[in-house]
Amino acid sequence: MCLQISSSVCSDSSSSDGLTVLIADDHALIRDGMRGLLGEVLGRDGVHCLEVADGEALLRAARANPGVRLALVDLNMPGMERGQRLAELAHRCPGLPLVVISALTSPDVVRRTLELPSVHAFVPKSAPSEQITEAIRAALQGRRLPFAHRAPESRRPDVVLTPRMEEIRQLLRQGMSNKLIARTLGISEGTVKNHMSEIFKALQVSNRTQAAQFDADQL
Repeated sequence: MCLQISSSVCSDSSSSDGLTVLIADDHALIRDGMRGLLGEVLGRDGVHCLEVADGEALLRAARANPGVRLALVDLNMPGMERGQRLAELAHRCPGLPLVVISALTSPDVVRRTLELPSVHAFVPKSAPSEQITEAIRAALQGRRLPFAHRAPESRRPDVVLTPRMEEIRQLLRQGMSNKLIARTLGISEGTVKNHMSEIFKALQVSNRTQAAQFDADQL
């Protein structure tokens, strides 16, 4: 189950079964990837996601949902005020573990972010999924991780996608769901899922976000 929030606050999720995680990023494709990764790490039936796309909605959602156990936060989305919103969130919800996932990785930004006591990890958006998984587990266990800027694993130089697979990947890069891709191409959703699995194998990636962000120059 996923509750999407933009400028409004959802109802208290503390009564829901399972673990509730707040995903804060202004890109729907990134939120979709994080949701899929959480499902893989925590079990799809055991995690509920709340999604927001700006700093103000992040604060409102955190205050309105005391049952949230973890927040994955983009540092550079609208309304974050150069990190001030993150500091405000840490002050207002000191018991909420935070994992920052950001494209901003300058030493000063990383240092100031990790100085906040409730930030358990800082992960670059370019990091492999294994590093994000490690950060999620550490935060839920109450552990803090040092910053590690790991380069993604090298890709195979001979990656080849069929014309149909590349067509589907381009629609995926536009943020389309499997259902919308199927409707656009006039094929079944099951066929899209099969092609998506083959795309993951060919690109050696594990989720939709990585497939969409794969460097086109390497194809």
